[in-house]
Amino acid sequence: MGKVAYFFRRCVLWLVITVFLGFFVPRQAFAVEGGVGHYIQGGYGDFLMGFPQTGFSVRNDFIYQTGYIDGVFKGGQLHADLDMSAFINITKVSYIFDVPSMNGVLGFGLGVPVFINLNLSGDASATIMSQSNPGGTPIPQQVNYTNSGNRGGLSDIFIMPIIAGWNFDEVHLAVMPIVFLPTGYYDSNRLTSLGKNYFSFDGNVAFTWLSKSNFELSINAGYMKNTENPSTHYLSGNLLHADWTAAYHFTPRFGLGATGYLVTQTTPDSGSGAKFGDFACLGSGIGPIATLSVPVGDENLTIIAKWIHDLGSQHSFMTDTFYASLAITF
Repeated sequence: MGKVAYFFRRCVLWLVITVFLGFFVPRQAFAVEGGVGHYIQGGYGDFLMGFPQTGFSVRNDFIYQTGYIDGVFKGGQLHADLDMSAFINITKVSYIFDVPSMNGVLGFGLGVPVFINLNLSGDASATIMSQSNPGGTPIPQQVNYTNSGNRGGLSDIFIMPIIAGWNFDEVHLAVMPIVFLPTGYYDSNRLTSLGKNYFSFDGNVAFTWLSKSNFELSINAGYMKNTENPSTHYLSGNLLHADWTAAYHFTPRFGLGATGYLVTQTTPDSGSGAKFGDFACLGSGIGPIATLSVPVGDENLTIIAKWIHDLGSQHSFMTDTFYASLAITF
């Protein structure tokens, strides 16, 4: 018990120091096109990330996100002082079954995200060629205007073609690649596109340590590779991300802890549409997380709530993200 508690305290201390440094060390902006990619900051942070349960599972995540950005390049235009608020609903289904030959579990899943409403507003500027001078020679001219919009509808569906997991007493491991499909509405001339218009491939490995004294440390590490946006010829850089949860389960039905994320860009933005050159990013966020399980007939309905607060990065979306989730396994 003493060694377990000591190890848990060391892990929590390491996470606190990492986030503390992430707050005070200057960071560059997220450089993915439009300032937002398929990875949602802290979106993978959860309880028991490395411990997939067997059976048919249904989960619904209701997300409210609000934030702002100093400047972002999208659709050939530079948008400044951009405010964003979004109501998102993500429904995920999965089926996982025991595989004795691999001493683990295997399955697959699907996620359908829908924007209930996406609101963006800010200033935009673009450089055009004007022939207003006496000689008729085209000269560059800067045009500035205010842009805003609201939109709702289907976003980019994602599939989990393989979900594999192994349990080793207190330690649990899971592997889950995710493929994001460009199914959402997209218009390079509008702020309120609901999809990214490109594929993303996100390989994930999750680890959970759940001690016999009910302490938990879960970490999901992933690497996301993007394809080029064919409409803008912008290739967003790849991302390395890690989501974590450190918690204590007071009872088998109630747990409380902290969750957060770290993310860094490993390749520069490229393509003919990346007119402002290449960038790199490093970011972090932290917040509380809680879970409650209640009996519903013969099954248990799991309720999860969390809040992720971004710790800051120049020229990137600064957000607060609130999650309310329901999950049940049959």
